[in-house]
Amino acid sequence: MVYSISDLAIEAGVSYHTVYYYLREGLLKESLLVGNRQRIFDDQDLEKLKGIIELRKKGKSIEDIRSILEREANNV
Repeated sequence: MVYSISDLAIEAGVSYHTVYYYLREGLLKESLLVGNRQRIFDDQDLEKLKGIIELRKKGKSIEDIRSILEREANNV
């Protein structure tokens, strides 16, 4: 499935400002820009965002989450 940034935020239960913040912090990848320069995301992005949200709920810092995501990327 394809999501706009607003759709992604709704599906994950956060504001679009939160999604932008995670983009700026490098926790989510820069998405594809289409047509009117709208960002699009996929199911993999949604699952990653949900994982980030769960880690934040558990009290992990942005830096901790970044390290976790880097380790996961290197193990794939």
